[in-house]
Formats: sequence, structure tokens, C-alpha cells
Amino acid sequence: MSAPLGDGPPDAAPAPGEDGGVRFACPQCGGEVSVSQVQGDRCPQCGFEFKRFSPGEQRTAQDYLAVLTGEKHLVTLPEGKGFVIAHE
Repeated sequence: MSAPLGDGPPDAAPAPGEDGGVRFACPQCGGEVSVSQVQGDRCPQCGFEFKRFSPGEQRTAQDYLAVLTGEKHLVTLPEGKGFVIAHE
């Protein structure tokens, strides 16, 4: 399932993580996750992988979301911090 840019569950509002990353609720299972890398961070509960995009990469994030198959979600980070795509 994909979400249009700017849409997402209200409980996905991230907060700064202790590791310098961003913490938010996994859009797949609701578990707390922290994304500190561009790619490779995973949800400890459901295993979804996260890919983070900077604020200037909105079009790249949309293109990446469009080519993914299977379950996928887009989280728009607050305060202009970019985007995270969660996928199987």
C-alpha cells in the first residue's frame, strides 16, 4: 500500500532519536523505530526496511516508491526533514 506524499498515520510523527536518527511508529506494524542511515535500518518487530530521503529528494522518493512492489509506505518527516519509505 502506498501513501501519497504528505499523507501518513498521525502516530508516525517522528522525534529525534538518541542515535542522531529519527524515531517514529513503523507504518506497517506500529512498533517504534529509529532511522539513522540512508538505507538498511529495519523495524525490529516486523522487519520492514527503511530508506531515508533528504528534503530536496521529494521527486526521487516518489520515483522510488513507484517502482517498489509489495507492501510499502511513505512517511513524511516533520519540520522539512525529508521522507522515509518503508518496504518489505
